[in-house]
Order: sequence, then structure tokens, then C-alpha cells
Amino acid sequence: MTQIEEARPPAGVRRVWFWLFAMNLLVTIVLVGSLAPHFKDSAELVRMRNALLLQPEPAMYEWTPANVPEGFAVEPAEPIPLYADIVTRHGLRVEGDDWATALKIGQHLLVDGRRGGGAIQSDLADTYARITEQGEGYCGDFADSFTGLATTAGIFSRPWAFSFDGFGGRGHIFNEIWDSQNARWIMIDVFNNFYVTDTSGRPLSAMAFRDALMRHQSDVKFAPVKPTARRAFTHDEKALEFYRRGLPEWYMWWGNNVFEYDRAPLVRMLGETHRALEQLGGVAAGVHPRIRVLETSDNLPQRETMTELRVRLLAIVVLSLVTLICLCAWLLMRRRHASGIPA
Repeated sequence: MTQIEEARPPAGVRRVWFWLFAMNLLVTIVLVGSLAPHFKDSAELVRMRNALLLQPEPAMYEWTPANVPEGFAVEPAEPIPLYADIVTRHGLRVEGDDWATALKIGQHLLVDGRRGGGAIQSDLADTYARITEQGEGYCGDFADSFTGLATTAGIFSRPWAFSFDGFGGRGHIFNEIWDSQNARWIMIDVFNNFYVTDTSGRPLSAMAFRDALMRHQSDVKFAPVKPTARRAFTHDEKALEFYRRGLPEWYMWWGNNVFEYDRAPLVRMLGETHRALEQLGGVAAGVHPRIRVLETSDNLPQRETMTELRVRLLAIVVLSLVTLICLCAWLLMRRRHASGIPA
């Protein structure tokens, strides 16, 4: 036997790496194939994103900006210059009155007359321009712009959401601000152009409104954020019906770091290609807020389904990495075998 032949990696070792690669690739393909139903529309893509972002801990809401729970992504970045200019130029900050400031921000985002256009799904600057100049945007676009302007004006905002399809893409998102003068949370649904009050006219928090819906109270009132702008629901009963449909599937976006997300290099780069890739970039960069579900007995099956989907997605990520490692090892062994380089 020559010295070169002795230096070559044993054929058995090469075969082991090949079969490890092949088996991991096969399992990965099967798992990816099991996700085929989730590629049929954008709502199912959102479900997969939500599954990746889902945290096992339940949503908590009885906290204040002074004692933010661990893991909640509080905005660490300075506002983008455009938003700082908007707040100053339009006088959106009402000194000493957080609720008046929130209303002024909401009124600024709502254009008079009829709105049109679909989801914007762009960066904060483009989103703001298309909301205020063209009347475009879905609830998520309004929620992000409101959060950015509220943060710039010195108000703490947190996003609530609910879904109709097991925590997929069919649902709604709205904001809740901390009224520091009165030490309470107040919900505001800018996209639908309303906030909710009790019979005395006192604005309600998101959970107070939810409790009223659970008890089928009919004495809550809907007040327009901007009376001259279009209201999503002509009749209050339609608004109540819309929110009641989502009662079993409330969840909180665990963060308000819209500027940090907007500035992340990976988000910026992938945002030029596709919204789904942009959000995956946000997840990979660790700047995308997570999700915590408001746990109830009614949403246990949905939570279990989402947990199972999350496990499959994470398994695909891990198996893909293992497959790549095995492939690289096998190709290296082949190269060394061909050149006679010791393993």
C-alpha cells in the first residue's frame, strides 16, 4: 500500500457522512413538505411567523412602564429624524396630558374622507407618508406609526392583537397607552377610528373593554378619535360583534421597539426583497417583538396547535444546519480522498 493510499480517509467514514447527510436531508424535506398548507396564502405565512415568535409564558397586562416585565422589548433607540420632526412641527405633544397627546397623534394619522388601499408593509417613513398622504394602510401599519409617534412624544404604548383563525394572519391589532397623569392604561384603535368609554365618558383600558365584552355589557360607548374622518363601523353593534369574534384569541406583542426594528441592517436589507424575508431577518437579528397569548380555556387547542407548529419550524432550522454540516464534511472527505490529504 502506498503512502498516499494510507493517507486517504477510510471509505467507511465517507459513507457515514454521506448517509448522515442523506437521512437528515430526507427528514428535512418531509418536514418542509408538511408545511405546504401554510404556503397557500399570506395569512398562513403570518401563522408560521407567529409560531416562531410565540413564547411559552402567558401575556401579562397588570404592569406599568415603571416595572416593565422581563423580555418586553422596550424601545432602546432614538426616534428617526422624520418622526421627531413630525411631532415638533405638528405640535403633537400636549404637555402634561398623555391622553390628549395620544388623541392628537391619532387624529394626525387619520385623513378626512374615505380611506383606500391595502397593507403598506414598509419602513416607518414610507408607512407614515402613505397613511397621511394617500390614506392607505392596514391596522398593523397604523399601530406601528402610532407607536413610533407616541414614543417620540414621550408616551409609552404597547400593542394588543387578536385573531379569528387560531393566531394566524386574520385578525386585528390596536394600541394601548399609559396615561401617566391618571396612572392607567387606555386603549385606542386608530385604524378603526375609535376609543371606548364607560357611561360617564371615561376611556377604558383594553382589558376593561374585554371584560365588558365578556359580560355582554351594552353600556360601553364608542367615541371617534377624529370625528371628521371615516369610521370603520357605522353602528356600534358591528364594532362590538367584530371584537367579540376575537375574544378567544387575544395576545400581546411583547415589545414596542419599532425604531430598533426599522433600523436593523438585516431588516433593511431583506426588506428590499419580500416582507416575509424582512420579518425573518428581524427574528434572526433578535429585534422582532415576541408574542405572548392571553391564556384562556377557550384558546388551549389553538395554543397547542401553534406550539406543535413552532416545534416543526425549529426542527427544520436545526436539521437544515445539521444537513449542511454533514454535506460539508462529506465533500471535504471526498476532496481529501481524491487528493490523498490525511483526514
